[in-house]
Amino acid sequence: KNGRTLLPIRAIIEALGGTVSWDGVARKVTITLSSNTIELWIGKNTATVNGITKPIDPTNSKVVPEIINGRTMLPLRFVAENLGADVQWDGTTRTITITYGG
Repeated sequence: KNGRTLLPIRAIIEALGGTVSWDGVARKVTITLSSNTIELWIGKNTATVNGITKPIDPTNSKVVPEIINGRTMLPLRFVAENLGADVQWDGTTRTITITYGG
């Protein structure tokens, strides 16, 4: 959506040993992995990474976390890169490769 990949991130984060929590009142997702904590709010184009506010996508302010069909969908590149992963996009095959060293 808006030229970006959104996905439900819980299974990926938990497989890496992290945690994901949901605050329904604030409509906020908190992701913790190793020493990193990311907080994202539904519909908001900024997030906090280890307490520092950052734009989710500096080139596209329309990229925000969303609830789609009852699932919380988060911008993949923003989350992965801010957890220390490398994200590569192959436009020919439409494939995303994420490398995380832990």
